[in-house]
Amino acid sequence: MRAETLLRRADGWVFSAEDARRLAALRIGLCLLLALRFAITDYGTVAREPGLFQPHFYMHLFARMPSPEVVTTLQVCGIVTALAAAAGLALRISLPLAVGCSLVLNGMLNSAGRVIVGDAVLTLSLLVLLAGGAAACEAWSLRDPVRRALGAPTSSVVSRTPTGARYGWPVRTTMVVIALAYFFAGVQKWRYSGLPWVTSDNLRWILYASSDSHSHPNSLALFVADRPVLVHLFAAGSLLLETFFPLVLFVPRLRWLFVPGAVSMHLGIGLAMGLDYSALAATVVIVFVDWPVVVAWVRRSAATVPAPGAAPR
Repeated sequence: MRAETLLRRADGWVFSAEDARRLAALRIGLCLLLALRFAITDYGTVAREPGLFQPHFYMHLFARMPSPEVVTTLQVCGIVTALAAAAGLALRISLPLAVGCSLVLNGMLNSAGRVIVGDAVLTLSLLVLLAGGAAACEAWSLRDPVRRALGAPTSSVVSRTPTGARYGWPVRTTMVVIALAYFFAGVQKWRYSGLPWVTSDNLRWILYASSDSHSHPNSLALFVADRPVLVHLFAAGSLLLETFFPLVLFVPRLRWLFVPGAVSMHLGIGLAMGLDYSALAATVVIVFVDWPVVVAWVRRSAATVPAPGAAPR
């Protein structure tokens, strides 16, 4: 009976009503992030090295590494469709195409031996958004303005933003995906290292090796590695953050601690080790921040600021 009660509560939480703008914020943020990843990632490097192709999972559909010409086509298509999806235009077509381009391009990197943790979490979040259907473009969308400009019929105008479970479950499911990604990362550390992850000098040697692998010594990596107490604190902090990250699902106030903590951890890893987890950090911020509340706060703040030259009362 207790298990059944817990399942009912979990079901009620996942499928509770949500503001359509919250889901729209996920659409805009995740799709813009995807377009940025398409634009800045060098997929051509692996395309020009067909001998690196060791396909995994769905990449077995390809007999060989896609050519640089195919890569360029997929990047351009991905950027255009991701931007269209962010604007809420033809979401049933643009979003699947953008996600498909991402799967192929990131699959190429993975088949060449590259680890793409951050982009993997972004892709999983986009798949949840894709499963939500057209609900994601019912707020903060250019769909109706474009239709009016083209003279096509538009949906009826409502006086307030719609709410409902169809807008809530994709948001909370994406939260669960991210929380489990961190949790299982922590579980793997406990499984293969345990407390020695914190008490040993493993992280120190990783920092030293990371600094030596660059043409110029990394001053931040050396600064931390030369201070054993600081290394142990960082190791303990990362282990605790990953292990207990799922608490943000049950205690929303903890997001003020765990979300900045995760972003800071990824920023520190990037600066000290040169590992790019920016996609994961950005995905965490996009998903866990209540953007309609942020927008409302910005509007209120802007409304209270007097116009230039206006005399204060």
